[in-house]
Amino acid sequence: MKVTHEISDNLTGVISIEVVPADYQEKVNTVLKDYRKKANMPGFRPGMVPMGMVKKMYGNSVLAEEINRMLLDQLNSYINENKISILGNPVPKADDSIQLDINQPKEVTFRYDIGIAPEFEAKITDKDKYTYHVINVDDELIDKYTMDLRRRYGKVSEADKASENDMLSGKFVELDEEGNPKEGGIESQSTVSLEFIEDEKLKKSLVGKKPGDSFELSPEAVSKGHDDMGKMLGVDHDAVHEILHNNTKFAFVVDKVYQMDPADLDQEFFDKMYGEGTITSEEDFRARVKEDLEKMFVQDSDRFLMRQFREDYIEKLKLDLPDDFLKVWLKAVNEHPISDEQLEEEYDQYAEGIRWQLIESKLTKSHEVQVTQEEVIEFAKNAIRNQYAQYGIPDMDDSVIENSARELLKNEEQVRNIYDNLYGERLLGVLKETAKLKNKEVSFDEFVKLATGKPAKKGIMNNLKSLFD
Repeated sequence: MKVTHEISDNLTGVISIEVVPADYQEKVNTVLKDYRKKANMPGFRPGMVPMGMVKKMYGNSVLAEEINRMLLDQLNSYINENKISILGNPVPKADDSIQLDINQPKEVTFRYDIGIAPEFEAKITDKDKYTYHVINVDDELIDKYTMDLRRRYGKVSEADKASENDMLSGKFVELDEEGNPKEGGIESQSTVSLEFIEDEKLKKSLVGKKPGDSFELSPEAVSKGHDDMGKMLGVDHDAVHEILHNNTKFAFVVDKVYQMDPADLDQEFFDKMYGEGTITSEEDFRARVKEDLEKMFVQDSDRFLMRQFREDYIEKLKLDLPDDFLKVWLKAVNEHPISDEQLEEEYDQYAEGIRWQLIESKLTKSHEVQVTQEEVIEFAKNAIRNQYAQYGIPDMDDSVIENSARELLKNEEQVRNIYDNLYGERLLGVLKETAKLKNKEVSFDEFVKLATGKPAKKGIMNNLKSLFD
């Protein structure tokens, strides 16, 4: 078996694998002999089915399976041995048409298109200069956050009609072209929180709605992105794209209106928030809120710094990518059919993600950033502890935490996410230690506007992380 490759100037290449009958015949014959031993066909004793009949029934499928296995092994070995930095995976040449026949063995050449990662250097130095935004936690911000907490831990009651902070509970109903409920269309029970609607005109139109009211409402206008919209309608990501592409109309039928009565700022509330007897006065409560906000905002300031750094390095390095190859590969590996229009619409965002992955990988190597297995396990255990704490169980037994963490680490996707988080933390540390950072104090509203380009909306401090997702 002979394997060769060629690389072009446009970061694409071709790997060719020449396969001759001697490469596969022995293995194919061994598999067919095993099939013959196990074959149970009318008119023949077990193990006595003629080989010719076995070949006729299973030969070509066994041949194809064995050659595919060999090709995959050869591709992976060749790429690793020759240290070819590929993007995506090899894709069989679209213009190759190869027919295999167990009865007519012949020499065949399989060719695969590959995309090559660009070569570049990247390292953080003291010449990198960034502004580090520190959010000023003033009395106004403490007041706002306190009200958020009081509403979160308050009591829900039904209302006759909706005010600007209330929630509509009801059902989304898909409409046909005439504006009537579509037979067999989407129907999904959901809720709409007026408080978090950014479109002030839309919010104003919903104030005063009552149980029994029905009106046309765009789920996109009252959701936080495509994933949230999918949950709201009870459909998957692809269905959301189809709904948006077709401009599908929906009505919302109100079942009930709920209002949140804020909790009283009393000892019961203090105990619920921080544990019995930990906080005993409003003054202590405000001091604790200030401390918590300052800790929380450090994480948000770090995220914003990393976003600036990411955007800066992507722009500075301007890495070329094998765009045509990546588009072909994306269509080939996508679980669901993807149109050329959708691919073009989403490709730039995907390409930016690839560029950052390449840069991040290069930086971690340049600065010898490492993550150990022990650190991964400890990260998982801390995640489990935090999860139990959210359920009101702050002191879970260590053996339970250990077992839960081990179970979590059996999930490959979870492990990848943990490694990504830890490498991200390490890289942030390198950035803060190496680059020149100039602290700048800003108000919460100024920070939100910097992060989003929009004014801060009510309640956003409960979910600032979403600004950077």
